[in-house]
Amino acid sequence: MKEIEQLKDMYRQTFDTDSGVKVLKDLEARSNWRTSSYVAGDANATAFEEGKRAVILHIYNMMQE
Repeated sequence: MKEIEQLKDMYRQTFDTDSGVKVLKDLEARSNWRTSSYVAGDANATAFEEGKRAVILHIYNMMQE
């Protein structure tokens, strides 16, 4: 359990800086994390878009206290 807490601290230290906030905003824009990742008629494109979205969700989950 201690390792995961240390890793969460590292995520917070990385993304709580001015540069980290800017990088996070860029990742948000590229991942479409607040919109549907569904691509009509294309399961592969949907999976690809969902993968991008999953990355940003993981970052936010790791930053939770």
